[in-house]
Amino acid sequence: MDEALPAPAPGDTTGAPAACVLIVDDALPRWLAANTAAVLGVALGAHGLIGLGPELPDADGVLHPGIGDTPLPVLASPREGLPALRAKARESGLFVVDFNDAARLSRNYGEYKERLAAGSAGYLGLALHGSRKAVRSISGNLKSLR
Repeated sequence: MDEALPAPAPGDTTGAPAACVLIVDDALPRWLAANTAAVLGVALGAHGLIGLGPELPDADGVLHPGIGDTPLPVLASPREGLPALRAKARESGLFVVDFNDAARLSRNYGEYKERLAAGSAGYLGLALHGSRKAVRSISGNLKSLR
């Protein structure tokens, strides 16, 4: 079976595969950490940054729909460190998606837009996508979310 490599990072001319990582506030309750990771993963997929693997059969021949074909580690950071990680990632040219209090407290996208425009974001988590070297530089010292 051939293993597909993640697509190169946007703007990458070397053809090197991209890397993705999620970074979540390590103090969030388990349910909110799971929700944050899910929202960020869906956003990466919706932006076309995580490919969809093919449908696969199990040992009994039952088919399972494809899932994301890119590893997506979920790492932990103290909440107060997330703004600096976001800024560093953006400065490094990475694609960054954030999930924040404005989004979590909103019931629809219009309300999210209003809340975001009205005040500070209060990050709960980040998704980073881009060159492996840049992703590793920013997230390499973080531990897995537990």
